[in-house]
Amino acid sequence: MYEDYYNNFYKELARIDDKNNSFDKIKNLLPELKGKERIIDIGCGHGSVSHELIKKGFEVYGLEINDEALENLKSKGFKIIKKDITRPLEINDRFNVVLLLDVLEHVFDPYGLLAEAKKITSKDGYIIISVPLYFDLLDRLKILFTGNIISLDNLCYGVENYKKFRTFNYDHIRFFRPKEILEMGNKLNLKFDKVEYLPTFYLGRNKLLKLVMKIISNKITAPIYPNLLAHSMKVRWKVS
Repeated sequence: MYEDYYNNFYKELARIDDKNNSFDKIKNLLPELKGKERIIDIGCGHGSVSHELIKKGFEVYGLEINDEALENLKSKGFKIIKKDITRPLEINDRFNVVLLLDVLEHVFDPYGLLAEAKKITSKDGYIIISVPLYFDLLDRLKILFTGNIISLDNLCYGVENYKKFRTFNYDHIRFFRPKEILEMGNKLNLKFDKVEYLPTFYLGRNKLLKLVMKIISNKITAPIYPNLLAHSMKVRWKVS
């Protein structure tokens, strides 16, 4: 069931994500690396974020179920693992850095997947996640006045792709607030190490609204009141 989903419905989204993501997503969250660390990127799509680590000489594993993405990962030098992330990973290896980037919002049991990530993280290793936050100021207003839950951040895919999303084909099935993300880590006895909040941004055509949002939500204000002014967060936990 899920293999069909990720090889059909999600295939186009994986291609779009590949064009809209880069190493910048994790650059500031990575711990100090010495060069011999083993890294795994879970649900990595085409590997646009972690590919840079391969270029830097690291051993990077890409865990995916999408066949097209797996072929692409292989051509980029990833050590590929084909797995369904909705089931126990059953991986005996351990990794110094485990990445879960914009993945938890796509699965029914995000806590379970985070627990699986902990199992494959070596002692003193790190788990790094990124997730969109619901609901920031813009999305709250959008829901209030339109009743539509589709986040405005999907405008990064272009207006035409944004218009394709409906409640029945929206790929996000879990909706987080900052405290809920941190709560999952606490329940798993993960040691909180670092957090980064990204300010709410508007990608539409209204220039005045863009200006207003930059004033209201920015690098200084977003961490002060992330529930309302941050659109996404990145967390680094240490596994002891």
